[in-house]
Amino acid sequence: MKPKALVASALLLALCGPTSAAASNPALQKCMDSANTTAAMVGCNANETKVQDKRLNTAYKTAMAAHEGARKQQLQDVQRLWIKYRDANCAFAGSATGGSIDQVNGSSCLLDMTQTRADELENLVGP
Repeated sequence: MKPKALVASALLLALCGPTSAAASNPALQKCMDSANTTAAMVGCNANETKVQDKRLNTAYKTAMAAHEGARKQQLQDVQRLWIKYRDANCAFAGSATGGSIDQVNGSSCLLDMTQTRADELENLVGP
């Protein structure tokens, strides 16, 4: 691997590594600790992404209900753009090396971004 590609891969792994969300989630950490294959790690990320996606959808519905008119339309537009960005960003993260770690990086990226966006939407309207 070329030095520039190695640096880029290391950077992507650091930014979207499989332990980012796991650090703050004991159940995910336990799953990842027992995962012995790439497929198992991707499965751990996918299961937690479902949980975070449900949280995101609930927060989005709450935020939409709290806004009216132009502000509501802006939120809808922003969310649609965020989904496009998330998908493109994680596709990029999941294709850096051409190796099997890309699958883990891509699924970890989806999890991390979904969890972060759920936090943002929850904070938008408060408790």
